[in-house]
Amino acid sequence: MSTCRIHNVRFYNLEPKAVTCLCYGQDNKKLALSRDDNTIEIWHVENAPFILATIPGNADYSIEAILWIGSRLFSTGLRGMIVEYDLIKLASKYEVAVTGGAAWCMDVNRSKTRMAIGTEDGYINTFFITPDSLLYERIFDKQKGRILCLKWDNSGDMIFTGSSDTVRVWNSTTGHAIHKMTTSRKEAKKETIVWCLEVTDENTIVSGDSRGVICIWDPNIGTLIESYESHTADILALTMSNDMNMFYCAGVDPVIRIFSKVISKGRTQWVRGTERRLHVHDVRAVIEANGKLYSAGVDGYLAQSSYPPKFLVKYPPLLQPPCVTVCKKSRCILLRYSNFLELWRLGESKISDFVPVGTLHQLTEEPVKLLTLKTKDDENIVTCAVNKTSKIIVYSTDSHLRIFNFDVVDGNASLCRNDTDIPLNKVQKILFSPDSKRIVTIDNDGKNTVRFYDIEKKSRLRYFGEFQTDSEFIHRVGLVCFSPDKKYLICNDESRIVIYHVDGDLTRESLKPWSLPKYSCPVTAMAVQEDTLNLVVVYADHKIIEYSISSRKYTEFSKSLQDCLPLQWLSRPFPITNIIFSPKNENVIIMHDDTSVFVLNKKNELPNNKVKIAKLENGDSRDDSNSGLGTQSHHMFQIVKKYKHLVHLDWLNDEEMVAVEVNPISLTEKLPPTLKQKSFGM
Repeated sequence: MSTCRIHNVRFYNLEPKAVTCLCYGQDNKKLALSRDDNTIEIWHVENAPFILATIPGNADYSIEAILWIGSRLFSTGLRGMIVEYDLIKLASKYEVAVTGGAAWCMDVNRSKTRMAIGTEDGYINTFFITPDSLLYERIFDKQKGRILCLKWDNSGDMIFTGSSDTVRVWNSTTGHAIHKMTTSRKEAKKETIVWCLEVTDENTIVSGDSRGVICIWDPNIGTLIESYESHTADILALTMSNDMNMFYCAGVDPVIRIFSKVISKGRTQWVRGTERRLHVHDVRAVIEANGKLYSAGVDGYLAQSSYPPKFLVKYPPLLQPPCVTVCKKSRCILLRYSNFLELWRLGESKISDFVPVGTLHQLTEEPVKLLTLKTKDDENIVTCAVNKTSKIIVYSTDSHLRIFNFDVVDGNASLCRNDTDIPLNKVQKILFSPDSKRIVTIDNDGKNTVRFYDIEKKSRLRYFGEFQTDSEFIHRVGLVCFSPDKKYLICNDESRIVIYHVDGDLTRESLKPWSLPKYSCPVTAMAVQEDTLNLVVVYADHKIIEYSISSRKYTEFSKSLQDCLPLQWLSRPFPITNIIFSPKNENVIIMHDDTSVFVLNKKNELPNNKVKIAKLENGDSRDDSNSGLGTQSHHMFQIVKKYKHLVHLDWLNDEEMVAVEVNPISLTEKLPPTLKQKSFGM
């Protein structure tokens, strides 16, 4: 690959959002994660974890607990409402009020027929779970103090709750308390708060509290069996392993400790095992899924770990891609934050006859921030887009769609609302055609309506037409892109890719949709090469395919590649998030994930799947494995490792690229102080 100049953009300063809850769905194999801005992220974690969908948060709401019941997602919080979400529209489906004010916790019984909610005023509410809604069942006796954690027992006959100084056992049929078990205090006048509960396979209770103590309780006779001083501060999170032989705990003291079950002389005991410091700040949630432990907290990172073998990957608190758009004609980039947009004009570098590879270019003009565009009432942005001249900016929140005209005249920025009346309140996807003469909006309204608007003089929009994707097995549009000749629109959901011919009048006869073969893993990135009209797709398991749109079949390269992908490539923990192509060589495909940029040259010899991927350093290939891959010209895969959190990579022109990254230090700088602990006897 020939050399080029790269604009390393490091002024994308995202604010990390703390994780408050985690929940794994055994039926749909998805992880739901809520943040302190009340946004819910749905992660695919079967392969390389990545965000499948984002349900935007609302500042007026509060999410204190989330719960999968089958493939249905519920939450509750300080508003005192239970919310079920529509996972197609990515919005609230309906709400049910609870008795007792704010709700702190929720759980479902093993048979998935009844739900229980614990509230601020000390009430337990139970609901029957019907196929379409929740049916109120009863309210339990009022207890003194708030209910902060709650679990059903294995039989469904009892409910266990934790509150200040107390763990209670309730009869789930009568609503009466059976046992009240009192915790001890560290200080006489300071309450012990029971923050979390778990239930073992023997139906005993495990609790974690504000003293940093793990307690094991017998719910049948209402007594404490044993206790362990596990942490130096509050234990906020507790989870059982799938085989019920271990449990994990962490909290304000962020060390994750493991307790293992040991049976000696017919008696079960829990023995403290290994401990791992995966986070620096408070850990608020831990959960095990697929043999791996997922933990998260104040720092916003989602950590995936296992032991043994020792394994740790931390996924940064970034927004779901795409969140960066490059405007090639105006040399600008649009950066999306949670509730505002920034438009920057990139700097200019000195052009000299010869600059050594890897040398920093001197800028004759520094990057300039042209615009900060905030949403009304600080609503979260669902999607946004900008044309290649950066003169039309569009964004959508959960309640409104806004279109702006922007220009810079004699150094003065001008922003005004576009007076075009588009009868839309919210859309899930917005994109411009490659020539910026048309805007496409996609609304996951159950029918997946795709609307086209032509851009006329003075940036006025004229409705052109629409079609619906629901009959083509697109349940919820995930990724979407145009072909460079703007004739084809490619959409995908979690399992299928559909191609539409949109160069006509948008009737079914003109669209002529067809789909690629269904695959078991979701798509993480896709793009169309300009010269060949080949669609390149990378899946969550890192499988790469190349599909010819013109001939409607896989290319020969794609067929030959499947058995030759390096094991190092297939085992990478980060998903590919973006694909671009070399403007000077149609055989070069460039891909990147969070940490690395990969260059794939289709004309080079196919790799042996057991050799390591060659590293490209200062224009030369380096292979530390001595695998005999040969010189640079023979490497099909090459890797450039130089980034921490690479968000976006794109061409500005044939000679310049833009790499947008988030500095990990800028994320940690915004975090609150950590727990102070003595070390080395000081």
